Amino acid sequence: MASAKAVDDILAVEASPTGADLRRVINLAQVVHSHAFSFFHLSSPDLLFGFDPDPAKRNIIGLARENPQLAKDGIGIRKFGQQVIEWLGGKRIHPPWIAAGGVSEPLSAAVRDRIPAGIPEAIAAVERAIAWYKTDLVRWEDEAASFGNFRTAFMGFVDRQGHVDHYEGWLRVVDVDGKYLADRVDPKHFNDCMGEAVEPWSYLKTTYWKPMGYPDGIYRVGPPARLNVADRVDTPRADEELEKYRWRLGRVAGSSFLCHYARTTARG
Repeated sequence: MASAKAVDDILAVEASPTGADLRRVINLAQVVHSHAFSFFHLSSPDLLFGFDPDPAKRNIIGLARENPQLAKDGIGIRKFGQQVIEWLGGKRIHPPWIAAGGVSEPLSAAVRDRIPAGIPEAIAAVERAIAWYKTDLVRWEDEAASFGNFRTAFMGFVDRQGHVDHYEGWLRVVDVDGKYLADRVDPKHFNDCMGEAVEPWSYLKTTYWKPMGYPDGIYRVGPPARLNVADRVDTPRADEELEKYRWRLGRVAGSSFLCHYARTTARG
């Protein structure tokens, strides 16, 4: 998706509204399957069994034995996301369907009907996962309060109305108290506002918001950051869950442990 959009700019072409919408659909399918993999396959065994039990049990197989419905829901949600990618793009991994100027083939009537037919089951599975996680969260209140909980800025995409956007839009940056540091920043000008710092103890580069300098301008991205910067998600179920999320955690959630909650909330 990113490379196709870069080629759009190089060739000075713009996807049609329909082409952009189809790109959004396949991109959201990727988000669904990726978040399902992270939450159900990688994280939920630790949340279910704790961090100390034998790894031979603390995995997706152990999860399936202990909580079959949760494991089944995780497989089903991820499968649905991958199927949408395959139905649209021809294959589940690196489909060549996304092309400069839009997509390479139009939406068929069969796929148009097939995608909505799978949504109710996927939503029901997500809602069961949210209910399970919120019930179980009380066991992890200490971890949620302290794990990766430090003062940084947060960055994410929002659309014209300030809603979560995964495909394009403007960059919004807020501080840990929810104050806007920047809004409606064209992401094409990222070099003007984002810097990179190098530390002697890591090969990774640490990005920061240039107006604040380093290290004060360190920012985080990802699921909690998207919810922290946005006014709403802009779907009825997700917005209802977002209100509960913020009632419980505050307007800006600072703990990295809350990635799990944010992933399920944004999929509600």
